[in-house]
Amino acid sequence: MSTPSQTGQPQNPGFAPQDQAAAQPGPGYGPGYGPGYAAAQNAVPNTAPGQAPMQAAPGYAPGQPVPADAGFGGQPGAPGHYGQPGNPGRHGAAGQVDAAGPDRFPGAKATFGTALRSEWTKIRTVRSTFWTLLITIVLTIGLSVLIAFGSSSHPSSDGSDDWTAISMSGLFFGQLVIVVFGAMAITAEYSTGMIRTSLTSQPRRATLFWAKATIVTAVALAVGLICSFVSFFIASGIYSGHHIHVALGDHGVLRAVFGGGLYMAGTALLAFGLGAILRHTAGAITSSVGVLFILFILVQFLPGNWHTDIAKWIPFNAGLQIIATRPADDMLSPWAGFGVFAAYAAAAVIGGAIVMRSKDA
Repeated sequence: MSTPSQTGQPQNPGFAPQDQAAAQPGPGYGPGYGPGYAAAQNAVPNTAPGQAPMQAAPGYAPGQPVPADAGFGGQPGAPGHYGQPGNPGRHGAAGQVDAAGPDRFPGAKATFGTALRSEWTKIRTVRSTFWTLLITIVLTIGLSVLIAFGSSSHPSSDGSDDWTAISMSGLFFGQLVIVVFGAMAITAEYSTGMIRTSLTSQPRRATLFWAKATIVTAVALAVGLICSFVSFFIASGIYSGHHIHVALGDHGVLRAVFGGGLYMAGTALLAFGLGAILRHTAGAITSSVGVLFILFILVQFLPGNWHTDIAKWIPFNAGLQIIATRPADDMLSPWAGFGVFAAYAAAAVIGGAIVMRSKDA
């Protein structure tokens, strides 16, 4: 029980008289602070009973108000947890706390341009992508040169050889590798779970999807153009040794060589769309190879009339008409055939976009 002091106020047990005189209530505290509390605790503003006093900020006197941008640690410009500098946090209105902390990138926006830059960074920094594209170039050009050398050594007797198409024969096999690139451009993120991080940085799924599709198209087109032009020029040199003249200025040749790059880009997009639908690398590659090659093989077993009517619409046959300068009579014209092939790729890509928007990552 407390005993009255000389002033008539009750004296708290455990305090010396001089302590009682020094222990004046702090701001927001009445004179009846409870027994057992030191005066230093009550001298600190907004300190709850039983809580250790906050440390004064460097350059600030004890009890001096700290600016709102100084953070909880009392250190200007270094926001921290309550009494602990270094953790993100800032004062809000009326002493409230915004736990998100200051915006470290105030100018960053989730736009299509930033998504493009992000996808380009992924493509050029992943080692497997580099090797896949390098193998595509080496395989396509190498096989084109070998086939051109063999064909020019044994030309057909009726002179029906399409030397431009023969010079890019390696595209038949190079498309198998570019399929891997197109499929893995999206399935790799699903297999590793990285797609969740991508969607966190770019919440608009449509924007992310079309940014990926744009980068895949651009890269595959560049690789395809390298393959087709280099193959053609090397083959032209081989042809000249056999008195066969083929030049870019000849009728339909430039369109055919440029069309080789378009065909590779369409192939990559087809695989990309199937990868977005299936979300599985092996499944996407297998289905792409099936659409391009298995259908082509199966059509060969159809009866004569059926084969004539159906073979021209198969993706493999339709797409490769773009590299022909002497189209077959039972096939579509170069641009019509490529249009059919592009429709297959567009259907796969649109299907992938729908799946990405409607299903969870």
